[in-house]
Amino acid sequence: MHLGPSARRQVLAVIWLVILSGVLWIALGWYLDADDYTDPLRSWRHRVLVLHGVVAYVLLWIAGRLYSLHQQGNWRAQRNRASGLTLSVALVLLAGSGLTLYYPPHEDWRDAFSMLHQVLGVALVLLVPLHVWLARKDRQRRRVNQ
Repeated sequence: MHLGPSARRQVLAVIWLVILSGVLWIALGWYLDADDYTDPLRSWRHRVLVLHGVVAYVLLWIAGRLYSLHQQGNWRAQRNRASGLTLSVALVLLAGSGLTLYYPPHEDWRDAFSMLHQVLGVALVLLVPLHVWLARKDRQRRRVNQ
């Protein structure tokens, strides 16, 4: 139940676009003077955040499609369960923490949810290549044992 080359490229492109836009948003924040509302970085940072949000919704749609096309079959076949489950949980937590940033239950919690979201985003940077590497390794092991 592995993805075909085209589907894999599409999934990875969207994942990396979400990651890169998130990292760019963080990096622009380092150089932004929070008190200077005339700073042109403020408008660029907003544009990057909008891109990040739109691409994140596309990623959620793709993750929903992958559930029926990829995850269920591999779960039944007992393939790559640990990294797949970890990746899925990270995506769900990222979606939840992203929503709490947009609709915070209380303004005082925003910084904590922002930090959680950023840590989970960094985890995604590590989890995606790990999941792909483990799947390739498992596929190669199964070919050798045939």
